[in-house]
Amino acid sequence: MAIARPARLLTLAVTSLMVAGTVLAATPATAKPVDPTVIVTILPAQVRLVPKESVVIRLSTNLTTGYSWSYRVTGDRGAVTVVQKEAAPAAAGALIGAPTTTDWVVTAKGKGTAVVKILTTPPGSTDKKNVGSLTVIVSG
Repeated sequence: MAIARPARLLTLAVTSLMVAGTVLAATPATAKPVDPTVIVTILPAQVRLVPKESVVIRLSTNLTTGYSWSYRVTGDRGAVTVVQKEAAPAAAGALIGAPTTTDWVVTAKGKGTAVVKILTTPPGSTDKKNVGSLTVIVSG
């Protein structure tokens, strides 16, 4: 009988660990889920997407300079849609003129290769300068 008791205790311990492992594996993590969106901060760049996937172009902005941003799509323009987001507000307590960011969300629509060119225009001018470009290859 002395041998049976340690065996039962060992079995009970192993079973408890298995149940605890199952409960922990089934319990969702409390951390935020990871956002799989790719963020591009350096141009030129190239990405491959499938329809409905998106990539974000995020560039530093300083609203106090008077420069403005725009974009132009060349190549297979129907392969992507682009939405330019407003510049993010400066962080609380930031100095006047502190930089922030502007985002462009590029979403794949259909097969093709498009080039999203980011342009800047100085204050008081209509001359647009190409800052860089993102080549988006959409496979479908």
